[in-house]
Amino acid sequence: MRASERDLLLLILAVSAGSADGWSYFGIGHAFVANMTGNTVLLGVDLFRHNRDVLHPGIAIACYAAGVVFAALLTRNVREGKSWPRPVSATLLIESLLLIGAEVAWTAFLRGPSYNLAAHQRNWLLGGVAFAVGMQSGAMVQLRIPGVVTTYITGTWTTLMSGLARLARGKLPPRTRSKQAFEERLLLQGSLLAVYFLSAMLTGWVLENRPSAVGVIPAALVFVVAVFGLARGGDPAMD
Repeated sequence: MRASERDLLLLILAVSAGSADGWSYFGIGHAFVANMTGNTVLLGVDLFRHNRDVLHPGIAIACYAAGVVFAALLTRNVREGKSWPRPVSATLLIESLLLIGAEVAWTAFLRGPSYNLAAHQRNWLLGGVAFAVGMQSGAMVQLRIPGVVTTYITGTWTTLMSGLARLARGKLPPRTRSKQAFEERLLLQGSLLAVYFLSAMLTGWVLENRPSAVGVIPAALVFVVAVFGLARGGDPAMD
Protein backbone atom coordinates (compact mmCIF):
# COMPACT_ATOMS: atom_id res chain seq x y z
CA MET A 1 0.00 0.00 0.00
CA ARG A 2 1.31 3.42 -0.94
CA ALA A 3 1.81 6.03 1.76
CA SER A 4 -0.80 8.28 0.13
CA GLU A 5 -3.37 5.47 0.30
CA ARG A 6 -2.54 4.80 3.93
CA ASP A 7 -2.91 8.48 4.81
CA LEU A 8 -6.30 8.63 3.09
CA LEU A 9 -7.48 5.63 5.10
CA LEU A 10 -6.32 7.32 8.31
CA LEU A 11 -8.31 10.43 7.43
CA ILE A 12 -11.43 8.33 6.79
CA LEU A 13 -11.01 6.60 10.14
CA ALA A 14 -10.67 9.98 11.86
CA VAL A 15 -14.00 11.00 10.32
CA SER A 16 -15.59 7.81 11.62
CA ALA A 17 -14.27 8.35 15.15
CA GLY A 18 -15.33 11.99 15.29
CA SER A 19 -18.78 11.03 14.10
CA ALA A 20 -19.04 8.20 16.64
CA ASP A 21 -18.10 10.59 19.44
CA GLY A 22 -20.80 13.05 18.42
CA TRP A 23 -23.34 10.26 18.12
CA SER A 24 -22.55 8.82 21.55
CA TYR A 25 -22.40 12.13 23.42
CA PHE A 26 -25.49 13.82 22.03
CA GLY A 27 -27.53 10.81 21.02
CA ILE A 28 -26.80 7.83 23.23
CA GLY A 29 -25.47 8.44 26.71
CA HIS A 30 -23.79 11.83 27.21
CA ALA A 31 -20.38 10.16 27.15
CA PHE A 32 -17.65 9.79 24.53
CA VAL A 33 -16.65 6.56 22.80
CA ALA A 34 -13.26 7.80 21.55
CA ASN A 35 -12.28 10.67 23.84
CA MET A 36 -11.31 8.93 27.06
CA THR A 37 -9.83 12.15 28.43
CA GLY A 38 -13.29 13.69 28.34
CA ASN A 39 -14.83 10.61 29.95
CA THR A 40 -12.28 10.67 32.75
CA VAL A 41 -13.18 14.31 33.46
CA LEU A 42 -16.91 13.54 33.34
CA LEU A 43 -16.46 10.60 35.69
CA GLY A 44 -14.42 12.59 38.20
CA VAL A 45 -16.68 15.66 38.20
CA ASP A 46 -19.90 13.65 38.44
CA LEU A 47 -18.73 11.89 41.59
CA PHE A 48 -19.60 15.03 43.57
CA ARG A 49 -22.51 16.50 41.59
CA HIS A 50 -26.07 16.28 42.87
CA ASN A 51 -27.44 14.92 39.56
CA ARG A 52 -24.39 12.80 38.91
CA ASP A 53 -23.98 10.30 36.11
CA VAL A 54 -20.96 8.08 36.65
CA LEU A 55 -22.51 5.12 34.86
CA HIS A 56 -22.23 6.27 31.26
CA PRO A 57 -18.62 7.53 31.28
CA GLY A 58 -17.73 4.46 33.31
CA ILE A 59 -19.29 2.14 30.72
CA ALA A 60 -17.54 3.97 27.90
CA ILE A 61 -14.11 3.76 29.55
CA ALA A 62 -14.45 0.09 30.47
CA CYS A 63 -15.75 -1.00 27.07
CA TYR A 64 -13.22 1.12 25.18
CA ALA A 65 -10.41 -0.46 27.20
CA ALA A 66 -11.79 -3.94 26.49
CA GLY A 67 -11.89 -3.12 22.77
CA VAL A 68 -8.24 -2.02 22.82
CA VAL A 69 -7.23 -5.27 24.54
CA PHE A 70 -9.22 -7.34 22.04
CA ALA A 71 -7.57 -5.54 19.11
CA ALA A 72 -4.14 -6.03 20.66
CA LEU A 73 -4.80 -9.78 20.76
CA LEU A 74 -6.01 -9.85 17.16
CA THR A 75 -2.95 -7.94 15.91
CA ARG A 76 -0.37 -9.47 18.24
CA ASN A 77 1.62 -11.09 15.39
CA VAL A 78 1.99 -7.95 13.29
CA ARG A 79 5.60 -7.22 12.41
CA GLU A 80 7.05 -3.74 12.46
CA GLY A 81 7.56 -2.13 9.07
CA LYS A 82 4.27 -3.04 7.41
CA SER A 83 2.42 -0.02 6.03
CA TRP A 84 -1.02 -1.60 6.54
CA PRO A 85 -0.98 -5.22 7.88
CA ARG A 86 -3.95 -7.43 7.09
CA PRO A 87 -4.68 -8.19 10.76
CA VAL A 88 -5.32 -4.46 11.19
CA SER A 89 -7.86 -4.55 8.36
CA ALA A 90 -9.48 -7.69 9.79
CA THR A 91 -9.81 -5.95 13.15
CA LEU A 92 -11.41 -2.93 11.48
CA LEU A 93 -13.82 -5.23 9.67
CA ILE A 94 -15.01 -6.61 13.00
CA GLU A 95 -15.33 -3.04 14.28
CA SER A 96 -17.48 -2.10 11.28
CA LEU A 97 -19.79 -5.07 11.88
CA LEU A 98 -20.23 -4.00 15.50
CA LEU A 99 -21.03 -0.45 14.39
CA ILE A 100 -23.52 -1.74 11.82
CA GLY A 101 -25.21 -3.73 14.57
CA ALA A 102 -25.29 -0.62 16.77
CA GLU A 103 -26.88 1.42 13.98
CA VAL A 104 -29.55 -1.24 13.45
CA ALA A 105 -30.29 -1.25 17.18
CA TRP A 106 -30.30 2.57 17.31
CA THR A 107 -32.84 2.70 14.49
CA ALA A 108 -35.02 0.12 16.24
CA PHE A 109 -34.79 1.87 19.63
CA LEU A 110 -35.17 5.46 18.42
CA ARG A 111 -38.39 7.14 19.48
CA GLY A 112 -38.67 10.67 18.19
CA PRO A 113 -36.11 13.47 17.84
CA SER A 114 -35.42 13.62 21.59
CA TYR A 115 -33.64 10.23 21.56
CA ASN A 116 -35.82 8.76 24.31
CA LEU A 117 -34.06 5.44 24.62
CA ALA A 118 -34.63 3.19 27.61
CA ALA A 119 -31.79 3.09 30.13
CA HIS A 120 -30.69 -0.44 29.26
CA GLN A 121 -30.80 0.39 25.55
CA ARG A 122 -28.50 3.37 26.07
CA ASN A 123 -26.10 1.30 28.12
CA TRP A 124 -25.83 -1.51 25.58
CA LEU A 125 -25.46 0.88 22.67
CA LEU A 126 -22.86 3.01 24.42
CA GLY A 127 -20.86 -0.02 25.47
CA GLY A 128 -20.99 -1.60 22.04
CA VAL A 129 -19.88 1.52 20.17
CA ALA A 130 -17.13 2.25 22.73
CA PHE A 131 -15.84 -1.32 22.39
CA ALA A 132 -15.80 -0.98 18.59
CA VAL A 133 -13.93 2.34 18.65
CA GLY A 134 -11.49 0.90 21.19
CA MET A 135 -10.73 -1.81 18.64
CA GLN A 136 -9.85 0.90 16.13
CA SER A 137 -7.45 2.54 18.58
CA GLY A 138 -5.81 -0.78 19.40
CA ALA A 139 -5.38 -1.58 15.71
CA MET A 140 -3.93 1.82 14.81
CA VAL A 141 -1.21 1.46 17.43
CA GLN A 142 0.25 -1.29 15.25
CA LEU A 143 0.92 1.18 12.43
CA ARG A 144 3.41 3.01 14.68
CA ILE A 145 3.00 6.43 13.06
CA PRO A 146 4.38 9.04 15.50
CA GLY A 147 1.83 11.63 16.59
CA VAL A 148 -1.02 10.18 14.52
CA VAL A 149 -4.08 8.65 16.20
CA THR A 150 -7.47 8.42 14.52
CA THR A 151 -9.74 8.14 17.56
CA TYR A 152 -8.70 11.09 19.74
CA ILE A 153 -7.00 14.35 18.91
CA THR A 154 -5.40 15.78 22.06
CA GLY A 155 -2.12 14.02 21.30
CA THR A 156 -2.36 15.07 17.66
CA TRP A 157 -2.86 18.72 18.66
CA THR A 158 0.17 18.47 20.96
CA THR A 159 2.53 16.89 18.44
CA LEU A 160 1.35 19.19 15.64
CA MET A 161 1.94 22.40 17.60
CA SER A 162 5.24 21.12 18.95
CA GLY A 163 6.29 20.14 15.45
CA LEU A 164 5.34 23.52 14.01
CA ALA A 165 7.41 25.21 16.72
CA ARG A 166 10.39 23.01 15.88
CA LEU A 167 9.95 23.69 12.18
CA ALA A 168 9.86 27.46 12.77
CA ARG A 169 13.16 27.21 14.69
CA GLY A 170 14.67 25.00 12.01
CA LYS A 171 15.34 22.24 14.54
CA LEU A 172 13.96 18.86 13.52
CA PRO A 173 13.30 16.08 16.05
CA PRO A 174 16.01 13.41 16.48
CA ARG A 175 15.94 10.53 13.97
CA THR A 176 13.82 12.49 11.49
CA ARG A 177 14.66 11.29 7.98
CA SER A 178 14.31 14.67 6.27
CA LYS A 179 12.62 18.03 6.49
CA GLN A 180 10.18 16.95 3.77
CA ALA A 181 9.16 13.82 5.71
CA PHE A 182 8.67 15.92 8.83
CA GLU A 183 6.52 18.44 6.96
CA GLU A 184 4.44 15.63 5.44
CA ARG A 185 3.77 14.23 8.91
CA LEU A 186 2.68 17.66 10.15
CA LEU A 187 0.38 17.98 7.13
CA LEU A 188 -1.19 14.61 7.95
CA GLN A 189 -1.69 15.64 11.57
CA GLY A 190 -3.31 18.91 10.55
CA SER A 191 -5.55 17.10 8.08
CA LEU A 192 -6.64 14.67 10.79
CA LEU A 193 -7.67 17.55 13.03
CA ALA A 194 -9.59 19.21 10.21
CA VAL A 195 -11.57 16.13 9.17
CA TYR A 196 -12.28 15.27 12.80
CA PHE A 197 -13.92 18.69 13.22
CA LEU A 198 -15.79 18.41 9.94
CA SER A 199 -17.08 14.98 10.91
CA ALA A 200 -18.48 16.48 14.11
CA MET A 201 -20.26 19.14 12.04
CA LEU A 202 -21.71 16.49 9.74
CA THR A 203 -22.88 14.42 12.70
CA GLY A 204 -24.58 17.44 14.24
CA TRP A 205 -26.46 18.08 11.00
CA VAL A 206 -27.54 14.43 10.71
CA LEU A 207 -28.69 14.32 14.33
CA GLU A 208 -30.86 17.36 13.70
CA ASN A 209 -32.27 16.27 10.36
CA ARG A 210 -31.96 12.48 9.99
CA PRO A 211 -31.19 11.09 13.46
CA SER A 212 -31.98 7.50 12.53
CA ALA A 213 -29.10 7.50 10.03
CA VAL A 214 -26.35 8.89 12.25
CA GLY A 215 -24.73 5.51 12.90
CA VAL A 216 -24.39 4.89 9.19
CA ILE A 217 -21.51 7.37 8.99
CA PRO A 218 -18.95 5.60 11.22
CA ALA A 219 -20.12 2.11 10.27
CA ALA A 220 -19.89 2.67 6.51
CA LEU A 221 -16.55 4.47 6.66
CA VAL A 222 -14.83 1.84 8.79
CA PHE A 223 -16.24 -0.90 6.55
CA VAL A 224 -14.82 0.81 3.44
CA VAL A 225 -11.39 1.16 5.06
CA ALA A 226 -11.40 -2.48 6.20
CA VAL A 227 -12.32 -3.83 2.76
CA PHE A 228 -9.81 -1.60 0.97
CA GLY A 229 -7.11 -2.57 3.47
CA LEU A 230 -7.77 -6.27 2.96
CA ALA A 231 -7.53 -5.79 -0.80
CA ARG A 232 -4.40 -3.62 -0.73
CA GLY A 233 -2.70 -4.63 2.54
CA GLY A 234 0.33 -6.77 3.15
CA ASP A 235 0.77 -10.48 2.58
CA PRO A 236 -1.02 -12.28 5.46
CA ALA A 237 1.75 -14.86 5.59
CA MET A 238 4.20 -12.11 6.54
CA ASP A 239 1.97 -10.32 9.05
